[in-house]
Amino acid sequence: MALRDDLYGDVKSMLTTRCGVDESQVTEQTDLFGQLGLDSLDLIGMAQALQHKYTVRLDNEAIAEIHTVGDILAFVLNQMSEGVES
Repeated sequence: MALRDDLYGDVKSMLTTRCGVDESQVTEQTDLFGQLGLDSLDLIGMAQALQHKYTVRLDNEAIAEIHTVGDILAFVLNQMSEGVES
């Protein structure tokens, strides 16, 4: 559970910095594009930061499926539990 909490905190921090919103506005159901106004380049930048910190691979296909904060959490945690194939 601590890993999930750390990841959630990191994602919230990235989003508050990129979008200029209060952390209280970011929940797992928050729509990254509709509610926070992210664009695909913002999401790619976040994906790169998460890949570096959590040693996961977020390819373009995976990024295209991410729409909410919960989607990010689920994908990264799933990658970590399965291990990333090189």
